[in-house]
Amino acid sequence: MAFRIVFGTRLDAELTRIAEEQLTKAAAELSGGGDRHEAIHDVRKRFKKLRALFRLMRSGDPALLRAENARLRDAARALSAVRDRAALIESLDALEAHFGSDVATDAFRPARAELERRRDAAVEAEGDLGAKIATTLATIEECRAALSAAAFQRPLKRAPLIVAEGIHHTQRAARHALGEAATSGEAEAFHALRKHAKDHAAHLGLLLDLWPAAMRTAREAAAAIGDDLGLDHDYALLRAEMIAEPSAFGSEADRSVVLGLMDRRQGVLRAASLTSARRLFAESPKAAAARFERLARDAAKAAQGEAAGEPDEVTALPFESGLSA
Repeated sequence: MAFRIVFGTRLDAELTRIAEEQLTKAAAELSGGGDRHEAIHDVRKRFKKLRALFRLMRSGDPALLRAENARLRDAARALSAVRDRAALIESLDALEAHFGSDVATDAFRPARAELERRRDAAVEAEGDLGAKIATTLATIEECRAALSAAAFQRPLKRAPLIVAEGIHHTQRAARHALGEAATSGEAEAFHALRKHAKDHAAHLGLLLDLWPAAMRTAREAAAAIGDDLGLDHDYALLRAEMIAEPSAFGSEADRSVVLGLMDRRQGVLRAASLTSARRLFAESPKAAAARFERLARDAAKAAQGEAAGEPDEVTALPFESGLSA
């Protein structure tokens, strides 16, 4: 099945089902005979999706999902060195391609050569990749076993509220990061906004069936913010490396060209992301949570053969009851 929550069923069962599908695919990718670094890249993406799932459902079983979130976070970090080095090369290439028709220069060559050298050094320092993959496969089995025991309190009736609480948390965190990024302009603030936008994109994918057209449009916007600010973060990291060891990245003239073009590109990426994020996260956390709570409640009722929109035993749902008129 797709990476989506089906309402009208136990939410803890949905957690287990979705996680099982992703973990099984991750194990198959790591055990396959293809390029191991590409497999690791794919597995890290699956871990990110699962961690977003855990954050959406966190109030169902906070201790369990906090622990499994940390487990997959640590597993991904242990596999990240070579991929992170490769990402910087890809981002530099994207910068050169973006300005290729406007700026004819060889200034990128020294920087790319140095980044390739550092990537190759990371490969050498990686050690026994097979052992790391074996450790990750064991981690996958541990996560699978832990999640198989998931048991939410009233997992059917409370499903809309649990999801709404996850939306509330992400909306609040994203709006805070948005304010920090707009005010400070600091790279870490934009990186935080990126992480929350990517979480939101994953959540909208999980909740796509609640309102497909609207969710798809919002998910595309959130994913675009994540992609743009991912590039921005890579450029911030590259800038730090170039400033720390300038001579490794070519002449002063070469560095000035690359850094200047990075400045221009980051300015555009950040401005576009701030504009989109202001629209995407315009609702208050409570209003966003109330909207998703109602959509999830209606979907659950429809799945159980009731008419969506009919009065509940308590007309105002928990988040709705907290909204001012």
